[in-house]
Amino acid sequence: MLPPEECERREWLLSLRTGGYSSSSICGINSRTYHGYLVVPLNQPHKRYVMLSKFEDFLITDEGEFPISTNHYEGTYYPDGYRYLKEFKWSRNYVRWVYEVNNVRLEKTLIAHGFENAITIEYKATDGRIKICPLITYRSHHLVTPKSTFFDVHFQGQKARVVKDGIPFLNFLFESGINAEMTGYWYYNFFYVLDYERGSNHKEDLFNPFCVTSKDNTLIVHVYYDKYGYEKLKENPYDVLKLLASASTDFLVKGKEGWAIIAGYHWFDEWGRDTFISMEGILLLNGLYKLAEDITTRYLSHSERGMLPNHITPEGEPIYVGVDISLWAINTVYKIYTYSGDKEFIRRIYPKFQEIVEWYSKGNGIVYVKDNLLFHKGAPRTWMDASYNGRIVTPREGAAVEINALWYNALMVMNFFSKLLGDKQDYYVEMAEKVRNAFNEKFVASWGLYDYIDQYMIPDKSIRPNQLFALSLPFNVLPPEMGKVMLATIENELLRPYGLSTLSMRDPRYKPIYRGDRASRDEAYHNGPIWPWLIGAYIDAKLKVESDLIKAKMLIDIFRPLLDVIKENNGYIPELFEDIPPYLAGGCIAQAWSVAEVYRGFNKVIGI
Repeated sequence: MLPPEECERREWLLSLRTGGYSSSSICGINSRTYHGYLVVPLNQPHKRYVMLSKFEDFLITDEGEFPISTNHYEGTYYPDGYRYLKEFKWSRNYVRWVYEVNNVRLEKTLIAHGFENAITIEYKATDGRIKICPLITYRSHHLVTPKSTFFDVHFQGQKARVVKDGIPFLNFLFESGINAEMTGYWYYNFFYVLDYERGSNHKEDLFNPFCVTSKDNTLIVHVYYDKYGYEKLKENPYDVLKLLASASTDFLVKGKEGWAIIAGYHWFDEWGRDTFISMEGILLLNGLYKLAEDITTRYLSHSERGMLPNHITPEGEPIYVGVDISLWAINTVYKIYTYSGDKEFIRRIYPKFQEIVEWYSKGNGIVYVKDNLLFHKGAPRTWMDASYNGRIVTPREGAAVEINALWYNALMVMNFFSKLLGDKQDYYVEMAEKVRNAFNEKFVASWGLYDYIDQYMIPDKSIRPNQLFALSLPFNVLPPEMGKVMLATIENELLRPYGLSTLSMRDPRYKPIYRGDRASRDEAYHNGPIWPWLIGAYIDAKLKVESDLIKAKMLIDIFRPLLDVIKENNGYIPELFEDIPPYLAGGCIAQAWSVAEVYRGFNKVIGI
């Protein structure tokens, strides 16, 4: 039995593959606004709403009525169902709790339906009856229930329908005989400790429209938004690579506009940068080439002055910020071709890529070429994009090291594509050669690479992992000899068992702890915490300079502690870790590019 203070910090999550999900803690205490048995995208896969928060559930025997649920109210935990919890299992598409109450064994299984906004919950006891009381809401998963919310409920036989403002939104279908009691109670002051610690919404009231009691020792209920089917239980693979492969597909969701990649659960939506970085690990390694082409084509349709969107709002409006997204897209399409060999796809999208390179070459008001390097105006426009209250934490305005590595790589990819399509011109390779010469003249220091060069050509000497991409991309702008020097610095300063730290601990701006309110977290975000997604680039770079196959095979040994996290968390990897023992996880509990890039990197090492 875990104490509730520890239990509510151990989370589980099941993806519905619609953008929606089911999630809570292992003892059933909701500790985030994002927790809920059924969280549904109203504009699939966007605009996610919590509809069914949880059940208050009970085992009824001859000895009385025993609660198996637990809630955190400010200052107390009630009821104390966690005391009866003996086992918890988190598998591919279900979670299961096993309770023991005075020699009665009760199994509760929650099953997430694939590509449906639906769950099934099954109770099986060795004796007694089951009572459940749903706690419902209807609000954005970022917020808490407004006080003015009103619900109606309509029961018809084995089915109940919950209605808000005359519109049904939540359905319950019971498989066996039940006794129903209309309640209409409000439960007040649920306390979400993880949100409290983040300085965000953390108190909520929830509505209980009815309670249901089974007529025997089993109870099965399907809960759904619009439709449901029957879902079989699926077990997790034991092999770590297969577990990562399985988990990676949970970020691939079906939306109204086609397929999309969700950047992270619980709170991230679809993001362009994350999509293209994650695509190889999520789609290509899983053989989903056509989906990769479809997603890429959708993004390219939103190209504006050479830039692809950071994200597209639920209303369909593209938002342009990052200068690296178009360059990541070119790199990803090169990867798509190496997997699929689909020359016709390259032929179709090649004109769009020509437009991107043309706009970047001549300047579009945001990016411009100076001394053969690619500069950008404004901030934040790289992946290190933390900001709050108008403060940009890591501006990096100027010529960023990874942007120029991506720019060189993009030009070489365009040269490859032009030759593939029969163009004999050397335009792109000539441009690339100028970039390579300027890069090695301006970015190279004795210990590695500068992080960026500002508009006055003054280099920033911060030791950050961004320099990795000069060696890790398919066409590396940095010679292998200098790559070894750079890698030695990264390994001495930044390499950790969970990924790479974002800043040398010798830097006065270094902040290893990622906790507290928005300002505290954003100040630390890219100034010390470990990001697992960088493992993919590190392995790529390392394999380019490591000639000893045995040493190459041993690269995974560096990340043994991360393997334990993968196994414990159903294949999911969080957004980041603090850069100080015990290396607490932070940010999203399941991040697409963390899973995708670790999977890709480990798969590459094992495949040597």
